[in-house]
Parts: sequence; C-alpha cells; structure tokens
Amino acid sequence: MLKLQANEVNDPALIQHLEKAASRVSAVAKAHERIHQGDATDRLDLGVYVRDICQDLNEATPLCHIEVAVEPGINVMTDRAVPVALMANEFITNAAKYAYPVDQGGNIWVRVARAADDTIELSVRDEGQGLPADFEPRSTPGLGMRIVRALSQQLNAAIQVRRLDPGTEFIATVPRESKL
Repeated sequence: MLKLQANEVNDPALIQHLEKAASRVSAVAKAHERIHQGDATDRLDLGVYVRDICQDLNEATPLCHIEVAVEPGINVMTDRAVPVALMANEFITNAAKYAYPVDQGGNIWVRVARAADDTIELSVRDEGQGLPADFEPRSTPGLGMRIVRALSQQLNAAIQVRRLDPGTEFIATVPRESKL
C-alpha cells in the first residue's frame, strides 16, 4: 500500500519517505512469513532472515549490489531477530542513499556471524565516499540513525563505526539472548 501511495504522489521527498517506510514494513513482514512457515514460532535463523531482507533490498536499490555472507544456524528469539534485521535494513538503506553518487551506485557487503561471548555481529560495509567529518552516530538527527540507536538500546547492542579508505563499515554487536 505504501508503494502504491508513492506511485500516486509527485513529491520526490515524500516518495522516498514512503519507500523507506515500505522497506521497514517488509522487513517485519519477512519475520512473520518465516514464523508461519516453520515449526518454531518463537525463534528464527537470523542469517537466513537477514539474507531474505537483503534480497528484497537488492531489488529496491538497482544501482547498488548487496553481497551477503551469513553464518547459518544462528537461531535467536523472534523479538531479537526483528530489531537486528531492522538495523541491517537501516544500515543498507543509508549506504545505498549516501555512500555512492546518485547515478553511480556500488557494492554493499553484509555479514552476520557469531562473535565472542555469545554475541552476534552484524556488519554492513561499503566502499563509498565515507562519512562527513562531523558524523557522530550518537547524535546524528537523521531518522535512520535514530531508529538504529533505539533498536540498539532495546537489544543492549554496541554500535561501532569504522571509517575505511574508501568507505565505511557499521558493526552492531548484539547479545544473542536478552539479559534481563
């Protein structure tokens, strides 16, 4: 419905907002599809889930190619998988939007793997123009980074930003299970 609405308006900024909202809704819908396809309704294979979302984003961002490397068998509670996938969605969308010139595009690499101390590492990397010198993930006012900050707080995740030459890598280190 959001994509249909985007086709009806002539405002590029509004179209972009509607398409981003549709992408977020799609990420959550993927989780529900997976839940209803499997036997376990409370757990998802995070790598497979993120890979599916990346396939959808590959179609939505034709100038960028998303390469995905996921470690299979990282089963997490659904209420943790959805926020991790939403963070991946935001990192990928931001890379597609800001890393490369509008008419050029480029590669985006996504990795989901087990890390130390029963944590999961989500990495999204590009070889684009890099971040502005004054970029600070804890205070950037953009909606995408505000969503990432809220999701990382919900998950008790640590977000690291690596400035590369060329490009940028965002890494979210997430406890596999909730620490109550």
